[in-house]
Parts: sequence; structure tokens; C-alpha cells
Amino acid sequence: MDILSLQGQMADILKPKRYLHVLGVSYTCASLAMRYQVDLTKAQIAGLLHDCAKHLSGETLLMECITYGLPISMIEEKNPYLLHGKLGAYYAKEKYGVEDEEILSSIIYHTTGKPNMTILEKIVFVADYIEPSRQKDRVRGLDEVREHAFENLDRTVYEVARNTLAYLKECGGDIDSTTVDTYNYYKKYAV
Repeated sequence: MDILSLQGQMADILKPKRYLHVLGVSYTCASLAMRYQVDLTKAQIAGLLHDCAKHLSGETLLMECITYGLPISMIEEKNPYLLHGKLGAYYAKEKYGVEDEEILSSIIYHTTGKPNMTILEKIVFVADYIEPSRQKDRVRGLDEVREHAFENLDRTVYEVARNTLAYLKECGGDIDSTTVDTYNYYKKYAV
């Protein structure tokens, strides 16, 4: 799979700010992959494609998931933007030719995480949170999470899940049970 070709395809469908984010996630995935000895190409591809369905409206996300027979939870039905990971994995396979199940799974779970993730899944989950265009004043605990990402990936997954849940509780957002499961599974790595 050609990284430059995928970059061009993402540039064609994403708004400039989202494209910058995707490039940042891919770069951060590659950096973390070097640190944790994961295949660099797989990490870059997952980073580039993790938001390949994010440009769609909530209504379109919901309708396409129904059309393609993708499972939809009650929380996702109420908050269809959460479906961009599932639909993104579908697109990665059907539109961009990704067959690697670990890449596809990392796209599905990049927002919520899940218990017992592979190293690549953890990398994409964390990279989405810490990539360079994220701003400290808009992302809870960003400096701390960035620092820990290269020291202990499991602890960092816990911190991202904890911070995400705290943010959602604070702003009254709906909480996906998978994020709670991720938090509960990884809290054993809290320091």
C-alpha cells in the first residue's frame, strides 16, 4: 500500500484542518511504532485512514452503517458521529484495499478504545489524542499524556480514557460503554 497515494486520497476528501489532523496522527503513529517496535507502514496507514469517514454527516454515517449491515449501539444511534470509526474501517477495506485486520480494528476503536487492545490499536488510540495539532487549552492533560506516551503505553491508554470520560461528564455528553470498559480495564496501569 502506497502511503503517498493514501495521503493524496485523504487530501481530496477531508477539509484542510481534518487533513492536518490525519497527517499528525499518522506521524505520531509512526513515532510510537518506532518506540514500541510495531510495523511502521501499518501504523502510518492506520493513522491516515482512522478518520476517512469523519467528513460525513451524522445522518449519512447512520444510513451507510445500516446499508452495509454494520452494528449500531443505542449510544451510536443517538450520537452517530461515533460511527465514523466503524464506517471508516469498512471504507478502509472496501475503498482503500486494506485487508489487515489489526489496522481495521485500530480504526474501529480509535475513539472509544477497548479492553485488551493490541499495541497498534493502543498506538492509534493514543496518537489520535496527542498528535501535534492538538492544542493544550482544548485537550485535557495533553502535556502529561504526551510525556507518558513514550514511556508506558498502557498507562497512557488509561489516561486518555480517564480524561475523555471526565470531559464527557463535565460537558454532559453521552458516554459509550466501550470507553468505560477501556477505562476499567486499563486503570490497573494508573500510577
